[in-house]
Amino acid sequence: MTVVTNRPEPVPPVAAPDADPGQEPLSPAVRQAVEADAQLALLAGLRAGLAAPDWRSSAAEVVADICHRLSCLRVSLGWIVAGELQVIALSDGVVLEEGAAIPELQQAMLEALHQHATLTWPPNARCASRITLAHQFLYKAQGLAGVVSVPMAYGGRVAGVISCERSVVFDPLRPSPRNDLERAAFSADEVHWLSIVAEGLAPMMAMRYRLDRSWWERTSAGFFTLIRRIKDPTERGLRWSVGGAVAALLAGLLVPLPYHVTASARLEGAVQRVLSASEDGFLREVHVRPGDLVKAGQVLAELSDDDLQNARRARVADLAQQENAFAEAFARGDRAQAATAQTKVAESRAQLALVEQQLARVKLVAPFDGVVIQGDLRQQLGAPVKRGETLLTLAPGLDWRVVLEVDESEVSELQAGQVAGLRLAAMPGQVISLLLERVTPVAKPTADGVRYEVEAVPTGAGAGLAGLRPGLQGVAQIELTSRPLLQRWALHAWHWLRMLTWTWL
Repeated sequence: MTVVTNRPEPVPPVAAPDADPGQEPLSPAVRQAVEADAQLALLAGLRAGLAAPDWRSSAAEVVADICHRLSCLRVSLGWIVAGELQVIALSDGVVLEEGAAIPELQQAMLEALHQHATLTWPPNARCASRITLAHQFLYKAQGLAGVVSVPMAYGGRVAGVISCERSVVFDPLRPSPRNDLERAAFSADEVHWLSIVAEGLAPMMAMRYRLDRSWWERTSAGFFTLIRRIKDPTERGLRWSVGGAVAALLAGLLVPLPYHVTASARLEGAVQRVLSASEDGFLREVHVRPGDLVKAGQVLAELSDDDLQNARRARVADLAQQENAFAEAFARGDRAQAATAQTKVAESRAQLALVEQQLARVKLVAPFDGVVIQGDLRQQLGAPVKRGETLLTLAPGLDWRVVLEVDESEVSELQAGQVAGLRLAAMPGQVISLLLERVTPVAKPTADGVRYEVEAVPTGAGAGLAGLRPGLQGVAQIELTSRPLLQRWALHAWHWLRMLTWTWL
């Protein structure tokens, strides 16, 4: 016997049952009667199959009904599962475990499946051109009176096979050998009847199979269907699509691509100086506003000094009085009195110097060349101010730093010395080169989640760009080590999955 592989090859559309060359020609009257009876049997089989709880039970109901109607020893139904033909139902009540095989029966089914035709043994007059070695072997090994296998076609392809075996006795319970084995074999009208029933049951079995199969079976079926279509020479568009997908997958796995971390950024002065009120008083004059460029020594604002001027005049008068007292005591030669007066003179001079210092601080003077970044006091003229209250904030005009807000999931990949690029919203056409200086260890809660501040300084291109102002905002991209795109996505998915597992388990 020639052994046939258990994995069927792609098959073309199957012809209608009555067009099979292995069938004997029937008269119109006989054909009409056979087709009418087949339709009734088909309805009964559909009703029983649909009422069954699952796919295999449905197949068992179908083969049991066919076995009863054709007086067979056994009727079997094989179906292509995950690209392989499996015997899923037997009419004799034997329950097969999933994946179990009956070699002789499966070989006979595969013989009919590979040839896409109904096969019988003993062969009829028009079956001589078909290969029936497996059917012949099954016939002799089991001592049968007849064997017939009918493919079940659905969607233009063979999805299963029904095999019927007929014994040499009429009734297994009362063994009485048939005298005429040719009459015991399957006749042309029975084969035609079985072909009609198989053709009608195929859509129902395919539907039950799709609904009841497991996710693994669905995946396997889809995979083998795809392989079958790829092998089909007519599916050129699918071949190109699959080839492109495979190429993209390999590129995503093997080709390193530039990788960067994106973060919001703002521009600040490298050094910021706060000018505060030296004494309690009132705001008298303001000469600048935020954004103004200032020079070192320039007066920015003035506080009211009326009280200090009065104190200064009092200290001047007191100093003159103490100096006169010292001169008189010295002229009299009263050393004790002169010493006391000299001490009071020194005290008066110290008090006057203190008032002079306070007068000097009522004017807020720029300590360096820079720009005013905070403190709009023009609407507060005459308003009282407290000692130590912040009035103005200055930053050097050409000395900047950039503060990046990085998401907590990406901050672990950053370190000092990495390079980055910055595009400001006010200057989208310019890229400012950055160098990371420090990753702060303190988290900053925001509306978008937890962020960490990363400090960077402009270097190289764009560092001295004209028009830079403190407070400008933009987007920065921090360059990291290049890695394949799919590897990057897989790493992020793995971290997310680990956190999810840790959270729930």
